[in-house]
Amino acid sequence: MKGIYMALLNIEKNLVGVDQGFDELILPLLDSTGFSVAYFQILNDHNTGKLVVDDLVELRRWSTGLLNIQGRTINEVDGTVHIIGKHEAYANIPMQLTTRAPNTQGIPKWCRNYLVAPTGRRFVALDIGSAEPRALAGVADDEKLRMAISEGLYESVGNSLLEHTGIVIPRKLVKVLLLGFLYGQSSKGVANTLSEMKLTNELTREVFLALQSLFLKSRSLLEQVSKMQVAFLQGRPSKIDVSDKRPNQRRSYLASSIIAALVKRWATRLIELNPEIWIHEIPRDALWLSIPESETDETVLNQGILALKQAINDCKFQFPIDEHIMTIKNFGGQE
Repeated sequence: MKGIYMALLNIEKNLVGVDQGFDELILPLLDSTGFSVAYFQILNDHNTGKLVVDDLVELRRWSTGLLNIQGRTINEVDGTVHIIGKHEAYANIPMQLTTRAPNTQGIPKWCRNYLVAPTGRRFVALDIGSAEPRALAGVADDEKLRMAISEGLYESVGNSLLEHTGIVIPRKLVKVLLLGFLYGQSSKGVANTLSEMKLTNELTREVFLALQSLFLKSRSLLEQVSKMQVAFLQGRPSKIDVSDKRPNQRRSYLASSIIAALVKRWATRLIELNPEIWIHEIPRDALWLSIPESETDETVLNQGILALKQAINDCKFQFPIDEHIMTIKNFGGQE
């Protein structure tokens, strides 16, 4: 495992380009086993009305078109299709891991119940709570944002935005609003986010202004970064020219680059702690794993938190840890 860490260190020092060590040591752990999708079950559930699909384009993408994208059929009798995506590391400025042929990171939530775990194993997902706000709170040294996260960020902010009116903004919309704040969302963007609530223009404007005044240290840093001519990556200015990028793009690199580096280091630390854990996918700020059926959720969650703490220490990030730091979810079935 020492070779993995040296490979990652070399990659992080060289912000442009791909290190062969990552391809040789990390990627085989991600795409050698892949995962399977219960293809026919999706169709059967849809035909019998059991499957609620909001977007028929997504259904076609993950059902009738599934055999045509670069998966291969494992068992044509029960309709299980094995999917292996091609992973590409550092395909963009924040050094995120992307997937294509097919994009296995883009599986819609409704489809996750149809993932089929290898025999004797089950699927779980480990998610970092409020990952990008945590990265921002750490690098901006924003104690107010850090406290809000420890109290339950989205609930705390949601209750405060229109408190005097008695209107409570749903958690899912608060999450979108906060990410919009991180990436420089305009007042028009806030209005679009809140359109389903049918608020007056005055109240919508009030929400926008309240968001701007909630976390002043974070706002100040983000505004500074948006004017820089070089990318602000992993907590510091880099040598990458971003003079051709929009201000919102420049500020988006601040948190996303920290999460991209941290999650990959987290994955290697978790494998070191428990070699029986297989990492199938890294969708942004989470890990999709298959674990032996005998492993308990509590054990894997504790190992996930310990591995994340080690990764934070390795990367030397200021990344707040609290009781909301991580959740574990079960999804999918078994072959």
